[in-house]
Amino acid sequence: MALAAMTLTSFLAACAPAIDTTRPGFNFAAAFQNTQKNSTRLLDEKNWWHGLEDNVLNAMIEHALVDSPDLAAAQLRAHAAWREIGAVPGLRTVESGASALANSGNLRSEDSVIGAALNLELVFDLGRGREAQRLGAIAQTGIAHAEASAARLLLIGEVANAYLTLRQGQQHLALVDRGLVRQRQTLAIARDLLAEGEGTRIETLRSEARLSALQAERIQIAAAIEKDILRLAVLTGVAPGGLDTRLETALRQVRSQPRPRLAPDPAVPADLVRNRPDLRVAEARYDAARAALGSARAAQYPSLSLSGIIDVREVRFGSTDRRGSINSLGPTLRLPVLPQRAARAAVDGALLRVEAEYSSWTAAVLNSLLEVETGLIDYRKSTQQEQASARTVALQTQAYTLMKEAVREGGATLAELATIERDLMDLESTQINARFLRAQSFVALNIRLGLGSMP
Repeated sequence: MALAAMTLTSFLAACAPAIDTTRPGFNFAAAFQNTQKNSTRLLDEKNWWHGLEDNVLNAMIEHALVDSPDLAAAQLRAHAAWREIGAVPGLRTVESGASALANSGNLRSEDSVIGAALNLELVFDLGRGREAQRLGAIAQTGIAHAEASAARLLLIGEVANAYLTLRQGQQHLALVDRGLVRQRQTLAIARDLLAEGEGTRIETLRSEARLSALQAERIQIAAAIEKDILRLAVLTGVAPGGLDTRLETALRQVRSQPRPRLAPDPAVPADLVRNRPDLRVAEARYDAARAALGSARAAQYPSLSLSGIIDVREVRFGSTDRRGSINSLGPTLRLPVLPQRAARAAVDGALLRVEAEYSSWTAAVLNSLLEVETGLIDYRKSTQQEQASARTVALQTQAYTLMKEAVREGGATLAELATIERDLMDLESTQINARFLRAQSFVALNIRLGLGSMP
């Protein structure tokens, strides 16, 4: 009977389907697969923020990656998930136990009983249920690891954008300071013309009002700069105001805006978007769904264990000793619940979940391609806008210089000078914003490519 049971279960185990562990595939268009060998590649450098050529930014990101509590928490969750894989039993597991007995008394005239027992049970995973559990644990580890990578990318992006915002604000502050200097010069001209009888009180008052407006704008920009410095401190894992003195001093120094040194038309193979943590999460969820399908299928198969007991005892009746042992070895067969309507329904549901997760992964790939391609467009356009704004500011500066000379010589009015002065300041502000947008689009493109995340 035992031999027949083992033969039957072995046959059923051979029929249990293997769990699919192949990687999901995506049919990329040929245009995305072909790249030029000598083209500049965004993906050549994982520390892509070095491409902004700003040592202070590099130091801020390095501090954040080491000291950020949010990133540390995500990484610890990933390590915990990896350790939990070891808690899943193996395909063939030996379970053992031991017991001892010693007593004495007058129960049924016996003086004492001394004994020991050893239990052994070898469990076979016929339906691949434990294999499915292990693959499910590995998938959960993949999700946790990818989420830690996403947290790392998010942190890098937040530090980079906060730093770019800080430098943008400082450049706007410097612009307002230059505007104040020019406006004071314009006000002086207005007062001179008024004293000479060639100007009007209205022009003088308008110049004073413009000067007052610039002073108010300066206060607002300076407050925003202080907030940016506080935000950078928290992002690097320290309390507001607790930054290293050298770092805070470097942040407060007015520096030029970071500008990426990269060709505006890099060749990026679309299949390399697998670097993205969100795609790795989607893939791990697909793996987890397939593991759950394996568990549902395993419930349809019997389980087999081989148990053994060795029990040795010594019984003493007065002056008489008796020794004995009990040994047993045999298989134990557990059959699935019948009828299997509920088990089949569970398999059908798990199969649908697998298909749903694959569709979600496909949608995530498509969304990633869209984000990368639009990121490339944004980077190219922001580069062109920065170049155009630089040319416009250069031309307007020449016009402002000529207009100021014309006012002094009586060839133009003070109102015309004020207009061209405001236009110049607006254009210089646009140039600052264009530099910021180009650097920001560089950051966004690298983040969308998943560069800088953990492998």
